[in-house]
Amino acid sequence: MESNILYKNESLELCEDYIDVGYMADNFTASTSDLEPFEFIRSHKDKSMTLLVSFPNKNELYEEELLLIDTLLNEIQVDIYCYAVFHKELEKSADLQKKLSKFTLIYDTEDEFGNMYGTKIVSGSLEEQLTKSLFLISKDGAVFYLELPQNIENKLDLQRLRVELNKAYITYNGVGCHG
Repeated sequence: MESNILYKNESLELCEDYIDVGYMADNFTASTSDLEPFEFIRSHKDKSMTLLVSFPNKNELYEEELLLIDTLLNEIQVDIYCYAVFHKELEKSADLQKKLSKFTLIYDTEDEFGNMYGTKIVSGSLEEQLTKSLFLISKDGAVFYLELPQNIENKLDLQRLRVELNKAYITYNGVGCHG
């Protein structure tokens, strides 16, 4: 995976570690908007998939796009846990959370998500924030699909996400890779 991304023609560097498709997702600790600890777990007893998206804490880079993804996920008829991850709490997080029906906002207050998933920006004007990313985690806790735009200003590919959601749902056989 590329370790440099762009934002307004500025080259930004990501942390060196990252998780890739096929690997087990990492559990991590984050916080909710009321700063309560939140434990993200990669797989669920009900065998639901999980979607993680992250964005820098810049309003023009996340709100409209997050609402579009939320709308898409409302059309899906399978259970899926959805989390929007930010570096720190948003200025108007309560207002945004009210607009979202699928996503729960969480904050990477322990720097675990950014460092373990390779989404932490370590240089430039967005240093210490998270880059735009999308991780679809399958029912067994493995990363099934990953999107990390080379340019943060580019939109996530929602058509591809729809295809990958369908593939992840129908290809799961319940036994993982060692079955």
